[in-house]
Amino acid sequence: MVASKEKQRCRRCGKRFKKGGLAYRLKAELLSHFDGHIRDTGESLAELVGKIEEEMEEMTEEQLEKQIYQKFDYIVCPSCRDEIERFLNPPDEHEETK
Repeated sequence: MVASKEKQRCRRCGKRFKKGGLAYRLKAELLSHFDGHIRDTGESLAELVGKIEEEMEEMTEEQLEKQIYQKFDYIVCPSCRDEIERFLNPPDEHEETK
């Protein structure tokens, strides 16, 4: 974390960090996923591609990129780090019944 005169805040909750206090850097990438299957809509491949091209023409470059790739780099406090970890790693269903 680069030192700056501006007070650092948690990206998620806005809590201010104390100098020398505990903070976490969250770096993540979201990439579109293709499972190898294209739904059969009854349209020809040319019609399907044409429809996709029309949809793309209505979108900005930023909107298109966001559909395919996003990169995140945030500083979060310990509480938000714990909540993010719980969200990304929910307990196994079987563990809850024990």
